Amino acid sequence: MFLYETHCHTKAASACSLLTAEELVEMYLANGYSGVFITDHFLNGNTTLHQLLPNADYREKITAFCASYEEVKRVAGTRLQVFFGFEYSYKGTDILVYGWDENKLKDLEKILSMRMREFCEFCRENGALAVQAHPFREAGYIDHIRLFPQAEGFETYNAARDERCNRLADFFAEEYGKIKIGGSDMHASHMENLSGMAFDTPLHDEQDFIERLRAGEGKIIRQKNRYIPQ
Repeated sequence: MFLYETHCHTKAASACSLLTAEELVEMYLANGYSGVFITDHFLNGNTTLHQLLPNADYREKITAFCASYEEVKRVAGTRLQVFFGFEYSYKGTDILVYGWDENKLKDLEKILSMRMREFCEFCRENGALAVQAHPFREAGYIDHIRLFPQAEGFETYNAARDERCNRLADFFAEEYGKIKIGGSDMHASHMENLSGMAFDTPLHDEQDFIERLRAGEGKIIRQKNRYIPQ
C-alpha cells in the first residue's frame, strides 16, 4: 500500500503550523508515507503572508505562498512525493482544494471574493476537487457550524478532531453521497495521530488523485505517529 497525507501545513505559509520542511519530510518518511499534499492556509485564511508581505499584490503573494510547497519538494527530493493543494477559508469553515497549481491560482484573484457555495461550484467547473475539511469542528472562534453540500467531498476522518466530529462528518457524507477522505491536519510533529489515504499503486500527480477518488478508489488510514524528533 502507498500512503498519502492529504492535509498538512507548513510553518512558512500557515501561521498555525510549527513544521519546517525538513521536519515534515522526516516525519512522514518515519511513518512509512509515500507522499504528502501540502495544503497551507490560503490568503483568506490563517496565512503568514499578510504579515511577511503587507504591501505585496495578489500575484506576488501567490508566488510566496507556493514557495513553501516548493521548499518541501526540494527537501524531499526523490524520497517522498510532494503534491500541491491549499485550504480556502471563511470564518472557520475550510475547504481543501486539489488540482490547481501556481500559474492557475495567479489568474484566480476573484476567488477571494466568492461566497463559499459559489467557490465550491467554481472548483468543480474549473478542474479542481473541493473537500470540506473537518465539517463539524467546534472552537471558540467558530460562531456556528456551516455545511456545504456543494463540496464534492468531505473529510470524514481528521486525526486532530474527536470521534464525534468525525462520525458526524461520515454520516453527512454518506447521506449526500460524497467522496470521503482522511487527513491528519498536521501542524506539529508531536501530534499523536496520523491519517490520509492509501492506494494500491503510487499516485502520478494531483489529477490522478482526483480521478481515483472520483472512481471510488482509496482507503482512509489511521495510525499512531511514530516520529521521534532528534
